[in-house]
Amino acid sequence: MSNDIFIYIGPNAAEQLIEYSHKYSQDKFMIVADENTYAAAGQSLETQLKVAGFDVKTALLTGAEIIADEHYFIDVMLQAGQEARTYLAVGSGSITDITRFVSFHTRTDFIAFPTAASVDGYTSAGAPSVIAGFKKTVMCHSPQAVFGDLAVLSAAPQVMTASGFGDMLGKYIALADWQIGHLLWDEPFDAEICGRVQTALQNCVDHAAAIGQASTEGLQVLLDGLIESGFCMLDFNGSRPASGAEHQISHHLEMKLIEQHRPAVLHGAKVGASTIIMARLYDKLRQVSREKALERLEGAELTPADEHRQAIRAAYPAIADKVMAEQSKFLAMTEADFDRFKHKIADHWTEIQAIAATVPSPDQLAAWLTQVGGATTLQSLGFSDAEVAEAVKNAHYLRDRFNVDKLVHVIGLGVN
Repeated sequence: MSNDIFIYIGPNAAEQLIEYSHKYSQDKFMIVADENTYAAAGQSLETQLKVAGFDVKTALLTGAEIIADEHYFIDVMLQAGQEARTYLAVGSGSITDITRFVSFHTRTDFIAFPTAASVDGYTSAGAPSVIAGFKKTVMCHSPQAVFGDLAVLSAAPQVMTASGFGDMLGKYIALADWQIGHLLWDEPFDAEICGRVQTALQNCVDHAAAIGQASTEGLQVLLDGLIESGFCMLDFNGSRPASGAEHQISHHLEMKLIEQHRPAVLHGAKVGASTIIMARLYDKLRQVSREKALERLEGAELTPADEHRQAIRAAYPAIADKVMAEQSKFLAMTEADFDRFKHKIADHWTEIQAIAATVPSPDQLAAWLTQVGGATTLQSLGFSDAEVAEAVKNAHYLRDRFNVDKLVHVIGLGVN
């Protein structure tokens, strides 16, 4: 599927888009942008398309926070009208997700024109959306093409670039969690896709200095990595290759910000800081010998499902039923199931520690984030100690996935 998407990352992306559009007989466009991305690239792109003879309309989204939710979905649909047009997402994560959602549900195509190397969702089919207060990924479709202009990307605020790098660093946790979920929870796994994500991640880490300097070389590597991550999600038909416990903490905190009408925090920034927290859990696993693990497992007791339900209701009162539906398999576990599960963990402890060893130390992750100008703690992004502790404690409920935070809950290692 990923091979069907045309990708151009380089200079003069608008010219390449015009050439592509002539080739494929696309003559009507609906640009979707916000005030910042319109100034960064949308206005120039709109002018160049019109000069080249294209029929162009623009949906300019306004508001203090642009998020992929029902309000903006309807806003774009109303501005678009009834004409068949190719949507052109000029922006970063939220703009692309809004455009993806609307184009999919209006049965039209879209093209991504990223203005920052800030997220890995440009080529994916999923649109992370807030629906009735619940953050979920709605499966839609991938773009026909992605055009990234290196001059525009290099001029983006460094905090946006650091967000993209943080999103890539999160793959260390996501890939380790994916392997643990496959090993212990029988989740589907694809070794070839896992290897592709690892290669893209390593390339970004190897170019951390260039990314921190916002050089065209660094931005090329970072956006290539983010695009490859999106391709891997597309080819796997799900976000598992790129999203683990670190993303669930980010989703938890994002929903809290929306619920409390607080300013948004960049997704990748939250993911990067959460990656360090989850790396500490993997560090704990590395330090537990098999003998100590067996002792802990011997003493571990199944938490009654009602206690989990009570915790879910307390953490997610408005969406508790949806969260409990995500955890139906975990909540249905019997004493016999739990006993078998503990034995499974014990039998695979050596493999679990080998997976844990693939995650860099928290200090190394923090050093990389600092190098690109990224935040290393959630507190520095405006969250209190209590909010962070609550997110780390409860975020494992948000998805039907067996991640490292779920594992340490089961064996009683603690998550702090």
